[in-house]
Amino acid sequence: MDFTQRYPRLAEIFGIDLRTLALFRVALGTVLFCNLLLAFGDLSAFWTDAGVMPRSWLLQFDAPQRLSVYLVGGQAWFVATLMAAQTVLALMFALGWRTRLASILSFVLWASLLNRNPVVLIGGDLLMACLLFWAMFLPLGARYSVDAATAENPPPTRNLHVSWASLGLLLQVMSVYFFSAILKSGHEWVPDYTAVYYALSLDRHVLPLGRLLNEFLPLTRLLSAYVWWLELLGPILIFSPVFLRPLRFGLMLAFMLMHVGFLLCLELGHFPYVSLSSLTVFCGGWVWDRLGERHARRHPVAPRIYYDRDCGFCLKSCRLLQQFLVLPRADIAPAQDTPRARTLMEANYSWVVIDADEQAYLKWPAFAILVKHSPLLGWLWPLLRVPALGRPGNAVYDFVARHRGAFGRLTAWLLPSRGVRWETGRVGQTLAAVFVLLVLVWNLHTIGMPPQRSYAALTPLFRTLRIDQLWNMFAPFPLKEDGWLIVPGRLADGSEIDVLHPERGAPSYDKPALYSQDHGNIRWLTYRGRLWERQFAEQRLYYGKYLCRTWNADKLDGEARNRRLMTFKMIYALEMTPPPGTPAKVEQQVLWRHECFPDETKGQVP
Repeated sequence: MDFTQRYPRLAEIFGIDLRTLALFRVALGTVLFCNLLLAFGDLSAFWTDAGVMPRSWLLQFDAPQRLSVYLVGGQAWFVATLMAAQTVLALMFALGWRTRLASILSFVLWASLLNRNPVVLIGGDLLMACLLFWAMFLPLGARYSVDAATAENPPPTRNLHVSWASLGLLLQVMSVYFFSAILKSGHEWVPDYTAVYYALSLDRHVLPLGRLLNEFLPLTRLLSAYVWWLELLGPILIFSPVFLRPLRFGLMLAFMLMHVGFLLCLELGHFPYVSLSSLTVFCGGWVWDRLGERHARRHPVAPRIYYDRDCGFCLKSCRLLQQFLVLPRADIAPAQDTPRARTLMEANYSWVVIDADEQAYLKWPAFAILVKHSPLLGWLWPLLRVPALGRPGNAVYDFVARHRGAFGRLTAWLLPSRGVRWETGRVGQTLAAVFVLLVLVWNLHTIGMPPQRSYAALTPLFRTLRIDQLWNMFAPFPLKEDGWLIVPGRLADGSEIDVLHPERGAPSYDKPALYSQDHGNIRWLTYRGRLWERQFAEQRLYYGKYLCRTWNADKLDGEARNRRLMTFKMIYALEMTPPPGTPAKVEQQVLWRHECFPDETKGQVP
């Protein structure tokens, strides 16, 4: 008798349903994939030696434990190659294609990317690293995946997965909130409940809806109480053995609602999306069972799918459709074993799908009827059955059918049938058990509990793995030091220009209408905000060099030389957030003066 049978209540508390793990895999992999695609836009600026952080600066000023594959080369082609490979791995992770390998390499490369430029990181980056760490130990590909469709050995039949890794992932997700609540020790949280007011007063983060909500002080007090008490009590109650199912489901929705609020009111980059992905692990198996029962009532008889036995590619395609259309009850069988299906297949050179009413469908209509039965994509069926799509859909099918030999060879290479080890062995779970304890000890360190000697011992390992987490978002209270960066420059022809926004002409020192959206993305917003911080003062020189290089790169000859950038200043308009009802004051601070010519490296702190 295994743990699940011996202790069913504990198994339900600390286990994760395999269908839930599939949802988590798709959600997290999609966020990772999109984030990497966006990173290509700033590849040169943030990740190469030609950008704001050459490797020489990183090796000189950052912690020596920050190991990174991205430090091997600083050229754009090298970084682009690594990032392209990382993007492909993220897609493989989301699809569940060689899931274990994709999980391990995605974690290694993501940690490497974070270690390459720590100045542009946000909380979502560290949370992503922690989630990918635990993903390496879990059977994420056991449901609704390419692996499940192509494996020679079937996935586990039992839906509930219980292991040290499942416990570690559940604790990791809730640690974000519990330790954040402990660190939110300022009176702005409790008892004043003004923290949300201060957070929504930060121009570097606030969005229009957040600015509107901040006009209603009683509402911001209520939201402050909601956030703090949910973060403190939610992580405890979500593991309660009493009323486990309704309590866990309700708390999961409450946390998700909080992140939707963040998403609508504050510019926090991908942090809310990563957090929403992480919270899916608390979706219990009973939810999937209820949805399955409801779907079975609507479609009491599942469709039957018939393929050509002599076509391995055809069988593989049917299994992939079964997985990704979420049709576990659909039967897949060779058409040669059923006279009606064989006759239809040979007469029309097509696969055959027979619905509950015994109606047979071929080619494109066969695909459309499968979509109708899909609990995930069934809403697309009215669109797919439009007559105008029938001819092009059949044409696509005929093209694939005519070239199924070539497609078969391609899929045999890309998606070979192979044995899959769905769960990690004893060594993997022992390692997961050790890290459950170590991560807990590390998080206790962040709130000052265990002796500092153990913190010093753990630091090299955790920094190398990039799971050195500190959940201090808006802690001990939201920043009250706000502001915006202004970079006025002088060109070779004597004119003044706004270096950050040259399309605006002369620089303006007024507060931007919506500063949080003035930078293109969260990484530039984070980077420019940190230039004001003294610990990143060394970065001002490198940012100055970068601005000179990028501005003057195409202004070396002819009349364009008159538009060369000669000198500029970095000015930070510091604005202290006052208590409610008090006007704010702005103080301009010159952070840096820079000369591009004759010597780009000249610059000084005023």
